[in-house]
Amino acid sequence: GKGSYTLLVAEDNAELRSFVVQSLDKAYQVIACDNGLTAWETAIEQIPDLVISDIMMPGLDGLTLTTRLKADPRTSHIPVILLTAKAAHEHQVSGLETGADIYLVKPFSIQVLELHIHNLIATREAMRQKFTPLVVLQPHETPAGLSEDPFLEKITRFIEEHMADPEFAIPWLSAKMGMSQPVLYKKLKAVTNMSVNDYIKFIRLQKAAQLLHGGQSVQQTAGEIGFTDTKYFSREFKKQFGRSPSEYGKAS
Repeated sequence: GKGSYTLLVAEDNAELRSFVVQSLDKAYQVIACDNGLTAWETAIEQIPDLVISDIMMPGLDGLTLTTRLKADPRTSHIPVILLTAKAAHEHQVSGLETGADIYLVKPFSIQVLELHIHNLIATREAMRQKFTPLVVLQPHETPAGLSEDPFLEKITRFIEEHMADPEFAIPWLSAKMGMSQPVLYKKLKAVTNMSVNDYIKFIRLQKAAQLLHGGQSVQQTAGEIGFTDTKYFSREFKKQFGRSPSEYGKAS
């Protein structure tokens, strides 16, 4: 059956496009675009797991497409494989600055393409799994991987600064991040393997641990991180840290 990963293929040559799509169709969900602009518009809406693009395309070429994908917070995490003609390859090396992950010179072996796709997706998957916050963080430590990702830094900052506001909710957060809710969901899931709700809860409880560590009462802590129900707060805290807020406060 189809895998759970979505690939976006941007290729203006109909023959090559259908060859690539048919080759990958068994293992992946494949979206095909016949030009760079459509590929860009599709990528920022669908947030695919990987993009394969020809370099030479009318309108928006593969290098420009890659630069845009890597610069936009919605798509910056997506690996890109660029396909290039042999003759063009020499002066195309300048394109390495665009941040493409792999360059394949045509004609290429479909096995080699499949191997690159597999490896790039496996690397991203490993980063997602590494993020999954199973580790109990010490207070004042940022979660692994936060510091080098501007998207995560930004969303974490918004959550930390507004978690106690009564109007704080996912629609507000999406607007602040300049992304639609489905896009924010896909981006965050791709980077952290968590839903938006789970990530908000994760950051709230991290903050709670810091406050308890500083000697604040359970009641006051719950209020400060935006939990109105202390019992619910205690239950969720115990799930994340393995002990109740009061035990945690005493131990620190």
